Amino acid sequence: MMLQRLWAGALRAAALVAALACAPAGAQDFRDPVDQPFTVWPNIPVIRASDLGDYGQDRQIIADLHADKADPAKVVAALQAVDGLQAHHERAALAELGRSLNVQLIAELDRQARRINTRNPKLRFDFADITPEQLQRPSARDDLPSRVGRITLAAYITYTRLDGALVQATATLVKLRSGASQSFTATAPAPLLAEALARDLFDYFQGTRFTAHQNPLGSAQWLTAAPGHADRLVSRDAALRYCQSQNAALPTAAELETAEAAGFYGGGVALQPAGVYHVQAGLYDTALAHDGAGRARPNHLASVPNGYYYCIRHAAAPARAARTRK
Repeated sequence: MMLQRLWAGALRAAALVAALACAPAGAQDFRDPVDQPFTVWPNIPVIRASDLGDYGQDRQIIADLHADKADPAKVVAALQAVDGLQAHHERAALAELGRSLNVQLIAELDRQARRINTRNPKLRFDFADITPEQLQRPSARDDLPSRVGRITLAAYITYTRLDGALVQATATLVKLRSGASQSFTATAPAPLLAEALARDLFDYFQGTRFTAHQNPLGSAQWLTAAPGHADRLVSRDAALRYCQSQNAALPTAAELETAEAAGFYGGGVALQPAGVYHVQAGLYDTALAHDGAGRARPNHLASVPNGYYYCIRHAAAPARAARTRK
């Protein structure tokens, strides 16, 4: 607890100084600046949250107490189980995973760096003036300011035990000078937890940084079906009428395919895996591609409810400047 308070105090102080010293900046990738390594404080607090597995077992004990109230022997056993809950959780709380997870996480990150044979890992841990015995222990209050000056990131981990040996943990990295954070969650058996977290961290910092997606239909606006048509098959005629009422039109098959490729989070749309959608040339069937055929097919029944739809509204073309009369 002392470590957590000191660490939190140092974090707040560093963030405050940064806020006063720096002007507001636009949103940046957490890994910026590019190609610059991050020095991490090696003392990583590991905080135990409530155990969902134990919670389920506790509820079962209480349920047994109610269900077996007619059987004296079972009532006694259930009461003994209830009385043992307090001692059980106290013993479990003492079996801390913290120090092991702290050291194993750093070791696993080193192993990942060796695996790809890099001499310049993006995450580096600063062990200057700290001994192995001091890991997971409070740092002297006077020592923190001098150490914060050379540290870029601090981290903490919260974990909870699930069923059996399964553990779910979330590692959060915090930039001391801006307060920006990034979290990573892994679920694995306790002996493999550090490896799973380290792999996520390593891949995020060391992996390729892809250029942001550019929506190929960025100038267009997509509209969902009419509120009364949501998740319903409607006729082509009904879809056309609604799109026209919104100063829009049905998309072409190529536009719908491009929008599907862009995806719901990339400026496009999400289509049902086995859905049929109205397009200008007929029907766009998402299941046909699995058969190696084109997705578009004619629609000979324009008045029959046989498809879902999106509308597309294209930006108005800029008016041409009037020619100057001679």
